Amino acid sequence: MKSIELSNLKEQMLLTEQEALAVQYNGKLLGYFYPVKTKDQAEVDALWERLEKAVERVMAETGLDEETLVEVLAPRKSKQ
Repeated sequence: MKSIELSNLKEQMLLTEQEALAVQYNGKLLGYFYPVKTKDQAEVDALWERLEKAVERVMAETGLDEETLVEVLAPRKSKQ
């Protein structure tokens, strides 16, 4: 992890690729900056396609329709 001064944060954020930064002001630690890892759009699309196929397979194997599958995976809390 690289330590930087607050005044250099903007510059270092642009220069860093995936390295975390310890941000300091007058030698005192303010906090940490962790860059967000971005994925290639094609990779994201492929992941959505895999999810869709998995959901379709579960529905085919269980006989559940989409609405019932959603309810099973994320049941609503009953109102009391």
